[in-house]
Amino acid sequence: MFLLVYVCLQSGWWLFKIYDLSAEAATGSELNRKLTMILGEGAVFFIILLTGFLLTYRSFRKELEVGNQQKNFLLAITHELKTPIASLKLYLQTLLKRELELPKQKEILKKSVKDADRLNGLVENILLATKIDDKGFPLNIEELDLSRMMEATSLDLLEASGKQVDFEFFIQPNVMFRGDKDAFHSILTNLISNALKYAPESSTICVTLVQKGDETALSISDEGPGVESNEVDKIFEKFYRSGNEETRNQKGTGLGLYIVRKLVEQHNGIIQVKPNSKKGSIFVASFR
Repeated sequence: MFLLVYVCLQSGWWLFKIYDLSAEAATGSELNRKLTMILGEGAVFFIILLTGFLLTYRSFRKELEVGNQQKNFLLAITHELKTPIASLKLYLQTLLKRELELPKQKEILKKSVKDADRLNGLVENILLATKIDDKGFPLNIEELDLSRMMEATSLDLLEASGKQVDFEFFIQPNVMFRGDKDAFHSILTNLISNALKYAPESSTICVTLVQKGDETALSISDEGPGVESNEVDKIFEKFYRSGNEETRNQKGTGLGLYIVRKLVEQHNGIIQVKPNSKKGSIFVASFR
């Protein structure tokens, strides 16, 4: 508001000076010279003002977007933490209050472990994102058997999810890669969990790994709703999730794909998302 009043006053002052010069100028050449000087100064002022306004507006919009994303993250993480905690509490109360047969006890304990694993995964992602932002995640490079790691991680996550989906493996055998074991476990876990989250029941998830020369590429494809074209460049941003947190049904915190991108980049790789042939998404990570 203050800036607007200032601009109006400056504009009025310039108009007055131009009018005053036109009334007092002795010659046409003198009027033109002073008029050109005033208009030139005014043009410079308006250019600087406009540039400052645009930069301020962009900064304000960026801060607003970050604020909204952080709000969505807090809403999401609150929901994500409350659900397994409530389930664990219910399971424990059931075990304490009821005399259950051994098979039923084992079933409840198995579900409790699943919820505990879910909580652990959430906490690990939050801690990992914080370490990445603080540049506190140094890589411990070693020789990794990616072929074995991809298949084992996929089957473990499928079993833990309880979803009825099919996995198709197109994994080149004995693919060895020099990288950080924990980082690659996080990359695979987040990508496969993301595919499982959006894959419809009875659909197929394809897990692919190929190595040719000094290039290694892995991909995870699903038959879910896919990624809108206007969100392709946003989904790897921290806290970003499509839609509104209050109306969104899918679980998530907006950290998984951000962590994937950062860890892939730390291994001198690139991560991309592409549309699947019929429906769904294909996430491809390439390394050299």
